Amino acid sequence: MNDKLTNVGGKLVDNLIGASGLGGKLKRLQSLLGDEGPKQGSEPPVQTISFTGDKFGEDPRIKIKVPNSYLGGPAKHIADTKDGGIVFPYTPQIVVQTRANYNNLNPTHSNYTYYAYQNSALDAISIVGTFTAQNPDDAKYMLGAIHALRAVTKMNFGGGQDAGAPPPVCRLSGYGEYQFNNLPIVISSFFYTLNEDVDYISVGVQGQATAVPTRAEFTIECLPAFSRRDQAQFSIKKFINGDLTINKGML
Repeated sequence: MNDKLTNVGGKLVDNLIGASGLGGKLKRLQSLLGDEGPKQGSEPPVQTISFTGDKFGEDPRIKIKVPNSYLGGPAKHIADTKDGGIVFPYTPQIVVQTRANYNNLNPTHSNYTYYAYQNSALDAISIVGTFTAQNPDDAKYMLGAIHALRAVTKMNFGGGQDAGAPPPVCRLSGYGEYQFNNLPIVISSFFYTLNEDVDYISVGVQGQATAVPTRAEFTIECLPAFSRRDQAQFSIKKFINGDLTINKGML
């Protein structure tokens, strides 16, 4: 009895499909999908940012390592973590530019300009990233990052030990050995936003209440700070082989 009902139902469905003109469309769709459903590769691509391939020896996220002596006060919360520096929680936008500078030589009565090589340079590295705070710990971390980045743009002015010392050298790491491998940098500019369209979290730091935004954008300008000794040991062969990038962080 059940088999007869199934057959009758199937015929009714076929008749309805044929009458409505959907039969041809369904057949064409079935020919594209096949009997076993969608074929591999027919799904729309999913665009995600992820790290694939060989495994990293450590956290591949972008990190700015700050000297421990600058991780005091509100920045102490960064020193208390195992990150070893200011870690960008989301993938930032990074702009890196290397240049070869040439002087123009324009002889009289010539049709073309001659170019004499002067020097090469690694320009300022620009980092634009987002920080968020969903809980008091996140807010303390963001506030600590802000305070640390403020501090590393200051010199040791006035009296005391190391008076007159310039701002410290930090280290930029992330994305593996052939990207940013402990690159020595100095922070030349730090810019961040306190937006009006986000909520703020009140946290207590050293007994003081401070409001921290739930979202803020950081813009950091970094200048490469290779020592004279490292520059004196430069070899184009070692650079091409990748030795200077791995051992000295040179780009």
